[in-house]
Amino acid sequence: MTDRRGVVLGLAGLGVGLGAGYWLGQGGAPVAPPTPAASGPEPLPDVVELSPEAERNFGIGTEPVASRALQRRIRATGMIGYNDLRVAHITPLARGRVQAVEVSVGDQVAAGQRLLVLDALELAEARYSLATAEAGQRQAEAEASAARTALQRAQELVRGGALAQSEVERRRADLARAEAAAATRAVEATHWREMLGRYSPTRTGGSGERLRDDSPADALGAILAPFPGTVMAINATPGEMVEPAREILTLADLSTLWAQAEVPERELGGIAAGTPVELTVPAFPGRSFSGQVSRVANELDARTGTARVRCELPNPEGLLRVNMFASMSLLIPLGREALVVPDGAVQTIDGRPVIFVAQGPQRYARRDVALGQAQPGGIEVTAGLAAGEPVVVRGGFRLKSLLLRSRMAAED
Repeated sequence: MTDRRGVVLGLAGLGVGLGAGYWLGQGGAPVAPPTPAASGPEPLPDVVELSPEAERNFGIGTEPVASRALQRRIRATGMIGYNDLRVAHITPLARGRVQAVEVSVGDQVAAGQRLLVLDALELAEARYSLATAEAGQRQAEAEASAARTALQRAQELVRGGALAQSEVERRRADLARAEAAAATRAVEATHWREMLGRYSPTRTGGSGERLRDDSPADALGAILAPFPGTVMAINATPGEMVEPAREILTLADLSTLWAQAEVPERELGGIAAGTPVELTVPAFPGRSFSGQVSRVANELDARTGTARVRCELPNPEGLLRVNMFASMSLLIPLGREALVVPDGAVQTIDGRPVIFVAQGPQRYARRDVALGQAQPGGIEVTAGLAAGEPVVVRGGFRLKSLLLRSRMAAED
């Protein structure tokens, strides 16, 4: 019967990938190769020992085993679309003629940036009404000031006995009427000022130039970007007449997008707003994008038995595009924790999963393990490891190759 043994790798002797040699032995002492068993594969060594140089060349890397919350992965296919809450279909507030279009499709614009200049009749009327209301307010305030002075004079004369008290009361009433008229004019001016702000919310463009003097005859107004975004469509040209019901610009904020997928009824139990999502697209193989579920539909599709699940995806680099097809993974918490190792830590020998554990400098032990559910970026280990043990996450395939070469050498 063959004894369990170790593999010691030096850098002189037989060539093993890097011109390294090894021999079989107990605790590193050389022994003669054992006679192969009559049946079954030759038992493998339990330990691999490397020289410092071989360890560096193999690129061995280790990480301590850690426990983490387990998740179940639900896979679905979806399509990327706009964030409907960040799409503006811009229409003019008043009928008018397009004076200038100051952006192009695809331009990135800032919040408040001028997009279009419109020559609108309602805007001229609003400016005229505002000028009239402001003039009336100034007149009413002057009359109220005069009435206040007259009342004060009358009160002084009454104290000297030169004027009747009734005259004071009359002048007090005149002052009340004048103050009421001034307040009314102030409200009118505020109303038209607000209307003017809706028709023409700014007077300058991105470069700081003014549209025109603020005269009552000025009919030029600006349409501004309500938020930072990308100009997706322009449906007006200079000189064209536009109506309030007509969409003339479409602006979208592409910094966040929505991905929507149809999920079968049997998978809906663990999905809720906030569920993490990982997404991949064919345009960027090997790269994943993270987001979270923002809504699960309240009803199923009667034909397919699926519900639409909407996920919100940050898109700070602008790599994701509307109408891309996407493979989505929804990560459902299982409500328990377990040891999880990276995928690269697990090797397969004789059909069984194996992980290498560092036992000291240049010394690595083979450990048979039992695996559980696949996890994002790793796999659950249900037996064979303890928390905190340093496992090989890089270079494990080289160690596996050494073990298999030792078997071949023993069988020769």
